[in-house]
Amino acid sequence: MTAGDRDAALAQVIALIRRYDLRADELREAFAPQPEAASRSSNNVLPRVFAWIGGIFVFIGLVTFVGMRWESLGPASRVLLTLGAGFCLFISALCCSFDARGTRAATPLFLAAALLQPTGILVALEEYGRGGDPLLGLLFMYTLMLVQQGAAFLRLQYTLLAFTTLVFGLGFCVVAMEYLEVPPRLFALTLGLSLICIAWGTDRSRHSVLAPLLYFIGAINFLFAAHNWLDDGAWEGLFPGLAAATIYLSTLARSRVLLTVGTLALCAYLGDFMWERFRDNVNAPLILMLLGFVLIALGVMAVKINQRFIRQPASG
Repeated sequence: MTAGDRDAALAQVIALIRRYDLRADELREAFAPQPEAASRSSNNVLPRVFAWIGGIFVFIGLVTFVGMRWESLGPASRVLLTLGAGFCLFISALCCSFDARGTRAATPLFLAAALLQPTGILVALEEYGRGGDPLLGLLFMYTLMLVQQGAAFLRLQYTLLAFTTLVFGLGFCVVAMEYLEVPPRLFALTLGLSLICIAWGTDRSRHSVLAPLLYFIGAINFLFAAHNWLDDGAWEGLFPGLAAATIYLSTLARSRVLLTVGTLALCAYLGDFMWERFRDNVNAPLILMLLGFVLIALGVMAVKINQRFIRQPASG
């Protein structure tokens, strides 16, 4: 649903409220949770919690058993207990997702499959492979998992599958850049910008719960790589501008994560700059006091930006 559709729906709701002269107390009463519904909800939580805890214990027990018997197992048994079990869990999760009665079981099954299958692929390569570059084996594993998880996500639109697709895609990029011997700073800059762009799109979708994590990883990678690249060079003064740009982007994205990362990066740069330039100066105590006031001002500025541009709902 687009922003225009939401605005049109809201206008229709307001028109109906005015047409039938509905009062605020009547609306609050209508939207208040019914006692029966609340009771049913609380009764459903406990079985779900016990089901998750039970599933975790079963998974840990299986892993422990396999670990204890691992040395005595043959190659085929090792592959079946890892890759075979993971693939069976993935097929079970797909079956559950297509049945309304089993959709709640699909998420833990997909999660367990995403943990077991990569391990199984690596075990199969170890047992039946003929040597070669280990990075190529990792690329093979990440490629298979990326295709599988991406296809499942495109079909089912589960947030967990979006997360696993991003994880395996990120792993593929890291290993590919390592194999191609791309400079780490260039890769970190590219990765940071890419994750920020992905987070921007994710924040405007039904999977917006993933956006803060993507913003955090992307901003940290970008600013850290930029600082290492520009440090002690002719263009060192560009870093405060990049940190300020991150703060400005936080107002557009309405992201507290970007605001926090940008503010901390700017404070860290100013502190490091003052310490490196003036630590042997006679006026160092006064300069440190000045730096303290600057940091306080930056903190106040961050709070005001959060209150003015991020906390308030977007208009239109």
